[in-house]
Amino acid sequence: MNRLIKVSLILWCIQSSNTLLGYQPPENLETTFDVIIDTDLGGDPDDIQSLFRAVHYSDILKIKGIISTPNSDKNHHPWDTIPNVKLIKNWVKRIDVDHLRRKGYTHLMTEEELLLSVKEGSQSKGAPSTLRSSEGSNWIIATARNYTRDQPLWILVWGSMTTTAQALHDAPDIADKIRIYYIGSTNTLHDTESRNFVFNFMEKEFPNLWWIENGVLPKGSHETFRGVYHLGKQEGEWAYTSFINSNIRNHRSDHAGMFKEKNGDIFPTANYPKNSLKEGDSPSLLYLISPVLGNVGQVNDPTQESWGGQFRHFNARKFPNYYVDLDLSPEECQMTIAQWRYDFLNDWKLRWDRYSE
Repeated sequence: MNRLIKVSLILWCIQSSNTLLGYQPPENLETTFDVIIDTDLGGDPDDIQSLFRAVHYSDILKIKGIISTPNSDKNHHPWDTIPNVKLIKNWVKRIDVDHLRRKGYTHLMTEEELLLSVKEGSQSKGAPSTLRSSEGSNWIIATARNYTRDQPLWILVWGSMTTTAQALHDAPDIADKIRIYYIGSTNTLHDTESRNFVFNFMEKEFPNLWWIENGVLPKGSHETFRGVYHLGKQEGEWAYTSFINSNIRNHRSDHAGMFKEKNGDIFPTANYPKNSLKEGDSPSLLYLISPVLGNVGQVNDPTQESWGGQFRHFNARKFPNYYVDLDLSPEECQMTIAQWRYDFLNDWKLRWDRYSE
């Protein structure tokens, strides 16, 4: 029996035991995390799907900023070049979180709080410089300075690192106040200079920088984040091509008539894999949610199992807080997320049901 089959069988047994025992998320929501989301959302259904999840979990993830950092690859991602701030605000309204708050889920953030948090980040790729500051990078700096090493601000990067890198360039003093979870791979290729700036900053100025790089190059070599839709439980309603129709469609609010369509009916499907629930940036959210709702993992130790993936030190002696994909095949890396597929989808299914209560 080859290695991958053995690993898959072990993870399947773990997953099956959770299902058979009737997995129930813990009720304790005392733990919260303050986060800034740095996103290239601009029509890409993938990021919109993750935005829905982020707002639905804003009782745990207190969103202090949504920074718009547009994708620069117009040839391959034209949907990421649409003016972003307006579009992000439109999708925040479509989620209609206040509808859920009126149903009694008052620990969720308000729509007004979320709308006020949206800021424009860097509008073009490239290494940071004194002339490239933006509203978004300044917002990251001002916000981060309210935190400490022991009470950090989490920066979840769902696109190129352009704006986050600029913030570190302009204010190196925030380095010990932030923790970065970065979805790399193609995002790195879209702005390699900014990603390399962050690595060089760590190497030369602040070796203790805390960050997870999920999807180190070369592209396709690991890509742990793809486990959020690849592999795991794919039968019936849990399949990435079925979940939306089974559990999101017909769950609805039209924001008291503001929109013609109900939000569950206009929830977008991914462009690739076609007509799917992909939410490729959601591992950054799941990493923080996992110990609170799933009792899996510890946010201070990415080497432990987690809904958001399992990672290893790149070089623990030089960079004690820098973590990358496991040194395994892509399938094995992705299974560190996919093994929990039923758990993190079932919990979201229950949150979608709130619209219909």
